[in-house]
Amino acid sequence: MEDELARIAPYNQQQVTTALKWLESSTEFIKGVQFFYPEWTENDIISKLRSCETCADFQVQFIEMIIKNSIANTMESFQILGLENFDTSNCLYISNHRDIFLDSALLQNHLYDIGKPFTEISLGDNLMVNQTMKAVAKLNSMFTVFRSYNKSEMLQNSINLSKYLRFSITDKKVSSWIAQGNGRAKDGNDITSTGLIKMLLLSGQKNIKEAIAELNIVVSTIAFEYEPCAFEKANELSTIDKEGSYSKTKFENINSIVKGIKDYKGNVKLVFEKLDLNNIKFTNNRKKDAIAIAKEIDRVVYRNYQLYKTNYMAYDLLYGDQKYNRHYSVKELESFKKHIAKAENEDIYYKLLKIYVTPIVNKENLVQELLS
Repeated sequence: MEDELARIAPYNQQQVTTALKWLESSTEFIKGVQFFYPEWTENDIISKLRSCETCADFQVQFIEMIIKNSIANTMESFQILGLENFDTSNCLYISNHRDIFLDSALLQNHLYDIGKPFTEISLGDNLMVNQTMKAVAKLNSMFTVFRSYNKSEMLQNSINLSKYLRFSITDKKVSSWIAQGNGRAKDGNDITSTGLIKMLLLSGQKNIKEAIAELNIVVSTIAFEYEPCAFEKANELSTIDKEGSYSKTKFENINSIVKGIKDYKGNVKLVFEKLDLNNIKFTNNRKKDAIAIAKEIDRVVYRNYQLYKTNYMAYDLLYGDQKYNRHYSVKELESFKKHIAKAENEDIYYKLLKIYVTPIVNKENLVQELLS
């Protein structure tokens, strides 16, 4: 593998061995593990580290039970559909993005349960806030998405990432997970970035349809009844409106990961569908085709997105309507009102409602598009 691609990739075997040894003396890692597994002693953790030889071993020992506990303790139900319809061995999962950790972790958990290999997972370098976080991420088979505001660096980073993803799928024969856009959909609007598609097209042959076909794209759609970190997302959007920008604290994303794991989510549904390239009119013009591919991914997400009572109640509250009152009871509406009343001010309150309402609007627009 080229050096520039090796920098993106998860740890190789030598790096795995070194990182596992280094974590034995990381107080930060020990305390972090004990937050999720309070009954484990330091010796227990070191013993488990020494039992690991691969990234998969590390995931099974330290991460799998965190996911399973989150499902058991914070979800009323969890459904996962569609994986049986395609080969999971070397595909590119493009996912709508609602939670930093769970969107990909729930897939990993299910693959483990059905005896399939874990995928590699994208992670922005902004989340690798220190050496411990970097080691944990890389030991979770995460590849690095390098971000930069310098235009020439951005282009080179995109070229390298494109090469790495294609290399992983076509040469290494492993699957990868990546979000449909840069960061979570904080406003509830799941939109595939055309920049992501253009990045994927920076590698591969000149024929765009063949270049995309080679990646075996599978669209992943996750829906939470109670949106993870919804109040924080609404607050961020409100701050941007008022001040023009929002600056995160150093460990804010780490706190969001923890909240996503620990907070109540109600019902959760994850649906997978192979991208059907026959639904896309290819012109072999990169700009036009990138837009067409992104729109088709969006259509799949909107079609497979599971609407819940929270979406319907939010819609009726936002518009002062009873359009969807058949989907919920008066008691459920009162409970939801109390939940969103925790918003700090009116602006955050309305932005919170819109997070839940937007998926309904997207579905309605999709229906109108199909009927027209």
